[in-house]
Amino acid sequence: MQFINEQEWQALPESAQKNVYDFFLFIKQRYNQSINSKQQAELSAFSNHSANNINEWLDDKEDDVWK
Repeated sequence: MQFINEQEWQALPESAQKNVYDFFLFIKQRYNQSINSKQQAELSAFSNHSANNINEWLDDKEDDVWK
């Protein structure tokens, strides 16, 4: 990965620095949204799975299996 060194950054006009920073914020937001969407989907899948098994978990027969 390459980074912008300070000398290169300072050589850019202020408007270009702002554009780069705005683009960075855009990418960061998009990345966070995709992470949040994935986590939300995983949580939803887990919750749905859990809800489907609740009757099994409440059944005393399930306790006997683990004894």
